[in-house]
Amino acid sequence: MMTSIFALAVAVFGSFFRGKHALVLENLALRQQLAVYKRVKKRPRLRSTDRAFWVWLSKLWDGWKTPLILVRPETVIRWHRQGFKLYWRRKSRTRNIGRPAIPRKHIDFIRRMSADNPSWGEDKIFEELDLKFGIKHSTSTIRKYMVKRRSPGDRQTWRTFIKNHGREIFACDFMTQHTALFAVIYVFVVMELNTRRIVHVNVTMHPSLPWVKRQIRDLSAFDRSPRFLLHDNDGIFGQFGHPKKGSKGKHYRCHLDLWLDEVLEIKGLPTPYRAPNANAHLERFHRTLREDALNQFIFLCEDHVRGVAREFVAFYNGARPSQATHAIPEPYSELQQPPPKNGRLIALPVLGGIQHDYRLAA
Repeated sequence: MMTSIFALAVAVFGSFFRGKHALVLENLALRQQLAVYKRVKKRPRLRSTDRAFWVWLSKLWDGWKTPLILVRPETVIRWHRQGFKLYWRRKSRTRNIGRPAIPRKHIDFIRRMSADNPSWGEDKIFEELDLKFGIKHSTSTIRKYMVKRRSPGDRQTWRTFIKNHGREIFACDFMTQHTALFAVIYVFVVMELNTRRIVHVNVTMHPSLPWVKRQIRDLSAFDRSPRFLLHDNDGIFGQFGHPKKGSKGKHYRCHLDLWLDEVLEIKGLPTPYRAPNANAHLERFHRTLREDALNQFIFLCEDHVRGVAREFVAFYNGARPSQATHAIPEPYSELQQPPPKNGRLIALPVLGGIQHDYRLAA
C-alpha cells in the first residue's frame, strides 16, 4: 500500500519536468489501457487509501470528475460524508464524566422499596435508607433508579382493586342465546367475584332498565347486598352520555348507578370504555355456560333457556370445582364433610347427562 502511494507521488512530481505534449500523450495512453482493463476485468475493490485520495483530490481540483472511471462522482461525495460522520462520532464519544454509579446493591434496595410501596417518593426512600441502613444518596439519584409507573403512585391498578374488594363486589352482565325460531333471549347473570358464586340468573326477551332494577332488588332481598356492582356500558343501563350529578352531589355515568346509590346504597362500577377484560371473571363464566350447557340444546322458548341456565348454575355453585379458586363456590352440605375413604364411584347426571356430578357412595 505504501509502495503504491510512493510511486504515485513520484509520478506526480516527475510530471512537472515534462512537456505539455508528452503529458497529453501519456494521459491518452493511460486512458486507453484503463478502457481495455475495464472491458476485461470487473471493477476492483477499492481500499481506504484509494477513497481518501479521491476525497483529497476533489477538494484540490475542480475537474476531478472528468478522469474518474472506477466509480461515480456521487460515490466520492458519499465517501466524504461518511468520513465527516466518523470524524465527529469519534470526537463526540462519551467519556466517564459525571457522578459515578452507585453500588448495585443500593439500586436493588431503591427498586424494591419503590415497587413494594407505590405511594413512596424519593424523599421517603431517602429517609428509609439513611436512618435504617446508613446509605446516603441524593434524592435525584434515588429518583433515577425508582420503578417507573404509568400512573401516579397513590392510585392502584384495576386488578389490585378487584383483588382487594372481591368479597364486596358483584358483577353483572348480559349474554344472548337464540331459539329454534331465531328469537333472541337475553341471559342476565350476577356473580360474586371472590368465590365465583353465581348469585342470580334470569332470562328475558325484552331487557330494559326497570327489568334490571327488579333483578338487582330481588337478589338484594334474598342475598347479602354487595358494596359494589361491576357492569359494562350497555345502553340497557341508561347511559347519560356524560357524567350527571345526583342528589348526593356525586356524578354518575348511567341511570343504573344513580339508582343503585340513592336507593340501595350500592356503588356502581362501570368498566372503562373498550376494556372487556375489566369484567373478565363473568365473561369467562359466560363462555363456560355456553360451551357446557347452552350449546348442547335447541331451545324452543324463554322458559326452556331459563330452566337450563338455572340447573347448570345450581351444579356450578354446588358441585363444580373452580379452576380459578381451586374450590367449589358454594358446595352442597354433603360435600362440606370430609370425603369418604372408601366407596363406589357414582355419577349423578346434570342436564340429562350432558354434565356429571361424581360422588363416592358407601
